[in-house]
Amino acid sequence: MANAYLVAVYNKIIDPEKMQNYCADALPAMMANGGKKVLARGANITRIEGIPPERAVILEFENVEAAQKAYHSEDYQAALKKLDGGADRFLFVIEGA
Repeated sequence: MANAYLVAVYNKIIDPEKMQNYCADALPAMMANGGKKVLARGANITRIEGIPPERAVILEFENVEAAQKAYHSEDYQAALKKLDGGADRFLFVIEGA
């Protein structure tokens, strides 16, 4: 079974304090609940085409189900409540080749 990658794209950070509080707990929660490796995380994004987001994160998981389980974990959901509208973002999981 192929690895899966959870991708978070932050188009706009609306409330930096909420974002900081969320970030303090979100990555540890993901890693404690099945995350294998952080592939990319941050705001140092080089534009190639289109409008780049303010921030992006890519995490590796064993499979799609593991990423979904981490997202729905109690730890991550508690972290997510801290974000509470602090960012315009989208999040998805893609299966590796």
